[in-house]
Amino acid sequence: MSRLSNALNMYMLLQSRRLLQVKEIAEILEVSPRMVKEYKKDLGKAGIYIGSKRGRNGGYYLENRMDLKGLGITKKELEALKMANEIIKSGNYIFSLDFEMLANKVLNLEGELDHIDYFNKDTLKPLYMQKKEKEFWKTISKGIVSRRKIHMSYRSLANNEERSDIQRIVHPYGTFYHDGAMYFFGYCELRKNIRYFKISRIQELSILDDKFTINNTYDIKNILRKSFGIIDDDMFYLKLKISYPMSQLVKEKQYSVEQKITELDRDTILFEAKLKGYPEVKSWVLSMGSKVEVLEPKKLKEDIINEMRKLGKVYE
Repeated sequence: MSRLSNALNMYMLLQSRRLLQVKEIAEILEVSPRMVKEYKKDLGKAGIYIGSKRGRNGGYYLENRMDLKGLGITKKELEALKMANEIIKSGNYIFSLDFEMLANKVLNLEGELDHIDYFNKDTLKPLYMQKKEKEFWKTISKGIVSRRKIHMSYRSLANNEERSDIQRIVHPYGTFYHDGAMYFFGYCELRKNIRYFKISRIQELSILDDKFTINNTYDIKNILRKSFGIIDDDMFYLKLKISYPMSQLVKEKQYSVEQKITELDRDTILFEAKLKGYPEVKSWVLSMGSKVEVLEPKKLKEDIINEMRKLGKVYE
């Protein structure tokens, strides 16, 4: 590595570590202590002044450190970045390592925040799948930015017809994260409508030269806010009577922007909401077992009864 490169690396080390012994710097840069002293002189000529602290715990330090205050970054914002970094690196995000490196570069400039222990209990994905999703995400992002169509082989779980790989041409509009998985959405030429696609179910993907025009009337944020999950179907009115302990868990979450919770007694609540995503709501209600009673809609009540009958036959 060149003398200039080593001098710049020494500057970055001191920027992030506050104080380093000459021996430590020499070992990291793989040079002699004498060369470290030469780099100190070079940096001084460039206006980057390095101070020296004598003694057993002494070493080199920057006299004119980069200050985050000049960038308008507050202590509260740094704390938010630190927490976000802990959440992301403990999860299953495809760019977790890249984000951690970026966050650490900023956080090391401050050096006053204690370590936060955080763990996000998530199902770990195999490394090959993480790598594949990352590459697919990059290709999809190029299509979004350049407004170019993508061709993909996609394996859906929707119904028997789509269990095999289906070839699709899609106009990619954007990406979003839901329930531990990365999705993208866009206009599907096969289905003649806006569809959501789970990136992990893509088998093959390529970007085309064909351009497309985005439908600006489609507001993904507004649609997902009204949906229990990510299924964009008809809006319906939901009314549930929920008992403890599920009532306490439901009170701790926001399932819909239009939800209403009425406490009937200490252990029982009445949950009301206007939302979308009927199949996901059905699964949610089933997961609460005997702790919930469906009051409306009538169709959901009948569907739950039918599922219970099927379940009873399984265990006969």
